[in-house]
Amino acid sequence: TNNTAKCMLPVANVPLIWFPVQFLIRHNFKETYMVVREGARDEIEKYLSAQLEKEGVKMAVEYVVIADESEKGTADSLRIIAPKTKSNLLVISGDLITKVSLSELANVHRASNASITALVAPWYSPPNADGKKKRNKKDDRDFVGLDPTDNRILFLSNEKDLDDEIVFRKGQLSVFPHMRLYTTLRDCHLYIISQTAVQTLLNKPEIAMLRCEFLPLLVRKQIKQVANAEQFTDIYSTVQQETEGEIKFTALSPPEETGCFVHMTDEFTVRVNQLHNYIKYNKAVGELMSDMLPKHTPPATVKSFEESQYGVHQQTQVCKLSKVSEQVAIEGKCSVKRSFIGGGVKIGAHCRIADCVIMMGVTIETNVTLSNCVICPGAIIRSKSNLKDCRVCDGYEVRGSSEFTDETLIGDEENMMSFSIDNSNNNSSSSDENVLR
Repeated sequence: TNNTAKCMLPVANVPLIWFPVQFLIRHNFKETYMVVREGARDEIEKYLSAQLEKEGVKMAVEYVVIADESEKGTADSLRIIAPKTKSNLLVISGDLITKVSLSELANVHRASNASITALVAPWYSPPNADGKKKRNKKDDRDFVGLDPTDNRILFLSNEKDLDDEIVFRKGQLSVFPHMRLYTTLRDCHLYIISQTAVQTLLNKPEIAMLRCEFLPLLVRKQIKQVANAEQFTDIYSTVQQETEGEIKFTALSPPEETGCFVHMTDEFTVRVNQLHNYIKYNKAVGELMSDMLPKHTPPATVKSFEESQYGVHQQTQVCKLSKVSEQVAIEGKCSVKRSFIGGGVKIGAHCRIADCVIMMGVTIETNVTLSNCVICPGAIIRSKSNLKDCRVCDGYEVRGSSEFTDETLIGDEENMMSFSIDNSNNNSSSSDENVLR
């Protein structure tokens, strides 16, 4: 976004950055490095400091600041952090929300003596009315090729980065003749990286991207090493040497191994980086991760707003699947279903709101109908407007009696929230309006 950092977007009325931090807290981490853009650092630090204090959690957060105009990728950021660490690195994306236990990933990493272990999960899709799950065609698929015997990574790429066909080298197929190719799994951008792999990264300054460049490099290195290792008859092959009439046998150690593995989880896991999934993920997090959300105080019920500046009128209905901030004002005879409403929002009488995310400081006048909409901070929706499947950028004013369907309503470029959420680990040059930036 232009005015709000991506990781500060609300999910179930909680800034997105809290979910990866809460994941670390859940697994008893006491310190972390956080790579942030210069322009977002103050906003993020202010929120996290207050929230950690509120939760009574002591965690040292060291911010690694990247210039706003910098094109540094994840691998570049790791090179900055690497000299400060002496053990395995845990890398987690700022847009990841997961219920997985880190011990499961760590067990795979240790048991496999892996250089890198990645978390993969099925695409989250809630059941339809008939009980069936169906992938959204707008989702960018990952192609994940695994050795069926040990879940070793043999191929990993996003469909945006591929041509019309996938080519596998003959040498790879001779070493790994069996490979299972998945299109239903998603790379979650949660990795454990060994110090050996970190040293490889430090020796490759030309690599900028972790997922698109460094991981494929390790996979190629792994395949080559497995092929070369076949020349050894056992763990210590020998070479015969003859010196001064004596025959000596010298032990040869096999080459240092590079191993790339995945852990597959069925636990709820999503990455909030595509607009068409944003509302769906808000609802899923509110329902499936309610026990992991910060304590929520619902707004007071009021008879009239002469009594209080904030509250929900007693004649307004708010369903249990909705989450409404404490500091809102919702007048009478409104209906709020499966929606998330941020602080400072004012909603007039006789409004119908369903499946929406309404961010801070929004004003909605009387007799407005909103369905499956994202309303960004400071927007104004005038009376008798009807919006369906719309995105209203921050500061935008919708005129009274307007009707829009599947539109993005954008104000001036200097004061708006962009509706493309950027995937910082994607090196593809193609553009996609569906991506949150």
